Amino acid sequence: MNIWRIAGVALVAGLALFLVTILIKLLLVAAATFVLVRVVGRQLARRAFGPLERGNWQSAEIIAIDQPTFQAPMHRPRFDRVISIS
Repeated sequence: MNIWRIAGVALVAGLALFLVTILIKLLLVAAATFVLVRVVGRQLARRAFGPLERGNWQSAEIIAIDQPTFQAPMHRPRFDRVISIS
């Protein structure tokens, strides 16, 4: 009966070591993924949105729909170069 107790302890110890190695592998993959997203994500955000200083995601220009003071000036075409066809 003593051999079965030793075999059971060995089996439990092996299973515990296996689960610990799986946990360590998952932590390593999560850390590598975090670092990759942090570095590459910052570069992709710079490429998509331009340089971002201290989380400045807002535009510096004031845009208003309701208030005419802050509206962008309307583009009016100039006809200085119109050539008459007559």
